[in-house]
Amino acid sequence: MNSLLELFQGTYLYTSGNTSFKIVLEKKIKQNVGLHFEDLIIGEYQYIKNGVEKINTLSNLNISYSDQFLKHGIAGNSIISNINNRLWKCPQCNPNEKRAVLRIRDRVTDRYANILMRRTVINGQQVMQVKINNVNTVSYNVDTESPPEDFSLPLGEFIMIK
Repeated sequence: MNSLLELFQGTYLYTSGNTSFKIVLEKKIKQNVGLHFEDLIIGEYQYIKNGVEKINTLSNLNISYSDQFLKHGIAGNSIISNINNRLWKCPQCNPNEKRAVLRIRDRVTDRYANILMRRTVINGQQVMQVKINNVNTVSYNVDTESPPEDFSLPLGEFIMIK
């Protein structure tokens, strides 16, 4: 991946009042993904809403799963550029700037969403612009099943301090 994944490693924190969202990301080299190997970013998170910890998966970061992509709270390795990208319009991005698209798993509801990330500097501080969107849909039988729970992690765009 030409060392592009290294840009996204680190610990990042978003805070707003007594709500916070922390993610820790690490690059893993040569991970088995079936019949071949890939480098991955894996990660875990902690979400505190209104002073109450809703979920904390940070202790799972050091677990080496047989399938890192499917088991970690955050995982992936897709790199996108700014040229004609519909996932996340970025008028302030340089044309050749690289951003990452990973998958984030809500362990409370077992639902998934995209987590798009852009490393940048604001007021001299390294930050990660993050956009969480595109929650997976869940099919259910309205006659016999309850509706699925809403995605419990924060959605939208955030500036996270490194």
